[in-house]
Amino acid sequence: MYEDIVETVREPLIVLDADLRVLEANRSFYKSFRVIPEETIGNLIYDLGNGQWDIPSLRELLENILPKNNKFDDYEVEHIFSGIGHKIMLLNARRIVHKETGPRMILLAIEDITERRLMENEIKDYEERFRRMFETAKDGLLLIDKQNGKIVNVNPAIMSMLDYFREEFIGKQLKDVGLLKDTENFRETIRELIEAGFVNYEDVVVETKQGKLINVDVHLVDRARFIQCNVRDITERKKLSAQLLQSQKMEAIGHLVGGIAHDFNNILTAIIGYGSLLHKKMAAADPLHEYVEQILAASDRAANLTQSLLAYSRKQVMEKKPADIKNLLSGIQKILDRLIGEDIEFKVHMAAEELIANIDSGQIEQVLLNLATNARDAMPHGGLLTISSEHVQIDSGFIQANSYGEAGNYAVLSVADSGIGMDENTAEHIFEPFFTTKEVGKGTGLGLAMVYSIIRQHNGFINVYSRPGEGAVFKIYLPLMPAKEEIFEKAELTPVPSGSETILLAEDDQALREVSKIYLENYGYKVLEASDGEDALNVFSENRAVIMLIVTDIIMPKMYGNEVYERARMIRPDIKCLFMSGYSDDVLQMRGILKKDANFIPKPFSPYALIIRVREVLDS
Repeated sequence: MYEDIVETVREPLIVLDADLRVLEANRSFYKSFRVIPEETIGNLIYDLGNGQWDIPSLRELLENILPKNNKFDDYEVEHIFSGIGHKIMLLNARRIVHKETGPRMILLAIEDITERRLMENEIKDYEERFRRMFETAKDGLLLIDKQNGKIVNVNPAIMSMLDYFREEFIGKQLKDVGLLKDTENFRETIRELIEAGFVNYEDVVVETKQGKLINVDVHLVDRARFIQCNVRDITERKKLSAQLLQSQKMEAIGHLVGGIAHDFNNILTAIIGYGSLLHKKMAAADPLHEYVEQILAASDRAANLTQSLLAYSRKQVMEKKPADIKNLLSGIQKILDRLIGEDIEFKVHMAAEELIANIDSGQIEQVLLNLATNARDAMPHGGLLTISSEHVQIDSGFIQANSYGEAGNYAVLSVADSGIGMDENTAEHIFEPFFTTKEVGKGTGLGLAMVYSIIRQHNGFINVYSRPGEGAVFKIYLPLMPAKEEIFEKAELTPVPSGSETILLAEDDQALREVSKIYLENYGYKVLEASDGEDALNVFSENRAVIMLIVTDIIMPKMYGNEVYERARMIRPDIKCLFMSGYSDDVLQMRGILKKDANFIPKPFSPYALIIRVREVLDS
């Protein structure tokens, strides 16, 4: 019966005498360690398998621990056997005294736990890898109990995303932490998960614990006992996508502006030309005289606006000239009187002294128009808009107190309103590209970014002072130049030069061609007309001896103006040419249409400017 019991034990089992020699072993021992009885019975345990059982930890157990305790349980021993390889064993031993014969014996049970330990290590390694992935994932992760829909675990990403501590998640449902508030009941979600394996909710607006609204994608996955909820914050991606779309729209506008600039500037040139003719022939006391001046002023502003748009879309270099800020404000005041509206009181306070700055007047006008328009929008129920100028000297004390600026004398333009104002956070971002406080479709988010860019290109700076409900004050600092009378050319006091030469005028726009011809003839010139490139070359060929100057548009049907000039030079090498175009010269040079040293006048131009330029080219 004893032998039957020993043999039926599945674990390897051996019996040792007091000297640690093997008295008996079961079949499982022989099979597991690949030894035979002849090499086992009667041998010292350490000599088994040619000394393979001489394991230091086994000696410690049998010679030190067992004698003191008469037993040991579940001691783990790891060893590499030459025949069977690496083994992890769990050892249990008992000292037994035979009741009849009295000899002492040791019963040693050996449990092979190699596979179990390897599996445990794999599970542990898997759990560790999962824990690392779970804890370090950039997406928010939540584990949810299927039975009750309660959150059982969360990762740091979701805590940071929603501003909750871990304990504030545990035991709550998704709706309790702002997720999936508008979905159907949780049972319905479970049913969908079981059927499809996953459920997606895209672009969900979620409110964080701090009240901030963010956009997230939520992905629920069936994970047997738990539901895994992945939450990805797409707020920044959505913002960048909107910015890209807005940028593409603005780029398209830039291409559109560039495409229509030529025709639009032709129209403006004709308006300015005919308006100038009317103004010249009209008596100063005529009651309609002021209306004509307003037409010319509006045309000039339209020309500046076109150049501003081209400067933004094509990054053209600004044309800076010394200008008096007082004159600038006088001009803008007439525009704003009509733009602001009757429900808003509008005041302009100008500095008494002359403030001369090196500026692109058209660009600075656009800055003031933009700020004034924003101010008007900030006062939907009326209010007060004030634009003022003053002379400010910035010193080291100012720079230290305000943390901006460079020492020197500045013209300061202030645009103040009594509108709704803005908080500190809004004021910090107000000059960023694409940032806007207006409703969707009500603004591009580029207005103040363009304002900031224009002022910086003028070596100036701009800041804003505002509080909610207390309006806003924008202050623009422009470096001053020394006030010198010779800086300013009074065009109306300069005598207009006349001439008697014959000029070939090549222009495909009939209205522009006709008004230019009238002005040139008024100042003594003989004018031959051409409506396109081929016509211009034919007229020149027939009149080569008398034509002293070719005035030609560059972009014309049948043949470009620069090609007309090159062919004309083959006929008469000394012929002179003045090019005109609705495109700026740098754009034409970039396209290889116009040489850098070519004589050029950009459209739109005044008749006076054309006469001056014609005389300059003829006399050069």
